Amino acid sequence: LSLELRNQVLLASGTTGIFSFLCCVVAVSMVIALRLYIHFIYRLAMYQVLASLFFSMSIGLALMLYDYNEDSLYDYISCKITAFLLQYSVTVKILFIIWLTFHLFSYVVFFKNLKRLEWLYISSSVIGPLLIAWIPFIHNSYGLVGAWCSIRSWRDDCATEKYIEGIIEQFVLLYGPAFLMVGLCVVAIVTMLSVLLYRTYNSYYDEQTLLLGRDQRKEVIKQLLPLLAYPIIYLLILIFPLASRIYSDVSTHVSFIYFVFHVVLFQLTGFFSSMALMIHLCSVQRYKRWKTCQDTTNSNAHTMETSKHFTSYTN
Repeated sequence: LSLELRNQVLLASGTTGIFSFLCCVVAVSMVIALRLYIHFIYRLAMYQVLASLFFSMSIGLALMLYDYNEDSLYDYISCKITAFLLQYSVTVKILFIIWLTFHLFSYVVFFKNLKRLEWLYISSSVIGPLLIAWIPFIHNSYGLVGAWCSIRSWRDDCATEKYIEGIIEQFVLLYGPAFLMVGLCVVAIVTMLSVLLYRTYNSYYDEQTLLLGRDQRKEVIKQLLPLLAYPIIYLLILIFPLASRIYSDVSTHVSFIYFVFHVVLFQLTGFFSSMALMIHLCSVQRYKRWKTCQDTTNSNAHTMETSKHFTSYTN
């Protein structure tokens, strides 16, 4: 890419990242303002948005690379830092998605509430990626890739010679976990939907199901189902970035169409995650108001009916 085109792409990418970051801040602020963080289900959703928030911040920090100069020590260090943060934040998001899908799968399929493992969700998703993101420093694999910095696929910016160490690290540290997440999530989501459909149209319930209480189980599943939006959204977003990076690694040139979709969609991860949370919160608040009105109406009707019976009895 020429310096002018690189700056244009970087400006679009960075401003999109900042926009997504602000959307995530608004969504998290809503959870805090409504004090919904005291409920485990909403904390699971909030972790998804926080992971997206950190990723969007990493994208926004790439604006430091505007007018990138290879001979500048500041730009060199900034490139390494932003590449590290990008690799770290992507891995954090992938792990939180895997844990969320695992939790939903455990409850929907086996009726196992693994709330007690919340500490494991957080610690493994935050600390684990730190043990991975430093590895590219060993072979100096972090560097300029197109408009921003990441693990390099080429030895130079002109894309004339493949950088084998960087390609291997991409597949081991990025593509491998991403494909694992995609595979697990697809299988888990299809299984969950199949199980829910089966139980909806089948009147048979085993002893364990009966012990849980049908109404209580339905209510919990109703609260959990909106959380499926997060892995589904991320899976859809991840398609073009993965296709773009893999195509550039196995081919001798870069696909401009894949690259454009990569820039547009991947940087909007935070926006889509925050929108999913805000829509979820608005739906919950509207349902609560409707439920309150229904309860009030039923209570008033019951009071009037009782009064009529009392009047007829006394007369």
